[in-house]
Amino acid sequence: SQEAKIMASDAEDSDYFGFSVAISNNGNTVMVGAYFEDAGGANAGAAYIFTRSGTTWSQEAKIMASDAEDSDYFGGSVSISSNGNAVIVGADGEDTGGSGAGSAYIFTRSGTTWSQEAKLQSSDIAAGDNFGASVSISSNGNTVIVGAIREDTVATDAGAAYLFTRSGTTWTQEAKIQASDAALEDRFGNAVSISGDGNTAIAAAYTEDTGGSSAGAAYIFAAG
Repeated sequence: SQEAKIMASDAEDSDYFGFSVAISNNGNTVMVGAYFEDAGGANAGAAYIFTRSGTTWSQEAKIMASDAEDSDYFGGSVSISSNGNAVIVGADGEDTGGSGAGSAYIFTRSGTTWSQEAKLQSSDIAAGDNFGASVSISSNGNTVIVGAIREDTVATDAGAAYLFTRSGTTWTQEAKIQASDAALEDRFGNAVSISGDGNTAIAAAYTEDTGGSSAGAAYIFAAG
């Protein structure tokens, strides 16, 4: 049964609220991305946190990047930890590392207050990487994976994904992963997901050509 319809408290034309969504393990906290929301600039983007009490859902927070600017597309991808106290938000149009290089942001909750803990970028960030096109966070919130679908190390738009881990409030890049058969325009990292313990990850490459032109593939990686 439908329990609720939720909308942003400041909903406006063309916000694209609902472009991305995530839910906590217990189902009591949800996150919704609105990547064309304009409060921080035209299409800067925002994300909204809602919590449930009984069957009533209420907006707990609206979160935005501390350095929000036009066309960042913050909220294009979102993921939430198992307990709902940590989230990651992708902004694949963010320009710190170059036009369209992209970033991802970590926010944590204390009580009902959400604060930005970190801004993540890859160690080799470059213009047009679209880092943050996809994101996923482990159950305990201590490991994340971020897709960069237009990363060019192997070939133009072959793509890559990056693993980051947290110690205290400090996030460090642990690994960069790419397909063993990476090729031109595979766009590896268009979708990513990480296991609860953070030790296994999957990354998709939806235009990979082994099975035919843009047939697609997905790749499993394990820590070790």
